[in-house]
Amino acid sequence: MRGMFTRIAGMYDRLNRVQSLGLDVIWRRRALARLARVAPSPPRRILDLATGTADFALAAARRFPDARVTGVDLTPAMLDVGRRKAAAAGLAARVALEEGDACALACADGSVDAVTCAFGFRNFPDRAAALREAARVLAPDGHLLVLELFRPRFRLLAAATAAWMACVARLFARGAREDYAYLRASVETTCSAAAFERLAVDAGFAAVQRIFYLPACSCLLFRRNMVK
Repeated sequence: MRGMFTRIAGMYDRLNRVQSLGLDVIWRRRALARLARVAPSPPRRILDLATGTADFALAAARRFPDARVTGVDLTPAMLDVGRRKAAAAGLAARVALEEGDACALACADGSVDAVTCAFGFRNFPDRAAALREAARVLAPDGHLLVLELFRPRFRLLAAATAAWMACVARLFARGAREDYAYLRASVETTCSAAAFERLAVDAGFAAVQRIFYLPACSCLLFRRNMVK
């Protein structure tokens, strides 16, 4: 996984914009606005899992100007791109990007107010372990915000999404087609949003909201379940 994302780090942002027709930027902004509405107070400590080139971490820092954001990812090459973006945006002082494993976080129990993850959970080798770790590091009343391309409920929509991703990979991902073939397959074979929600509840979360952003993105918002 690290090797694949190392190879595509330089083209990752450009391909994301093309594949989503720029909608991924809007999806992140809308998701963070929902977090702001449901959180009892603006989160001051945010952890972004599978941060990649830090798009979600930077968006969170802009949405919550008093927050410190830590982005964690397995791939140093992706983090290097993210650090350059943070510096260019003037956010390097509030956005720290660190190498780490979402399934074994180097964070203390109850140490963050919000955990975010955009388009990363389907690539985790053990989603249940990553969810348990997110629950562990969240403070009481903390929230988990997930954006993901879960398997669509409708076959026609699933087929259209897969065909579009394949087309973009052929046209723009020269030299990395096999890597993008994996990413496309990960969308086709991942679980549904409803199945992921059940995993999250088992890991210690209470579901708050599930929203579908056309044409392919699900936004899931959870609260740490204090009963567990």
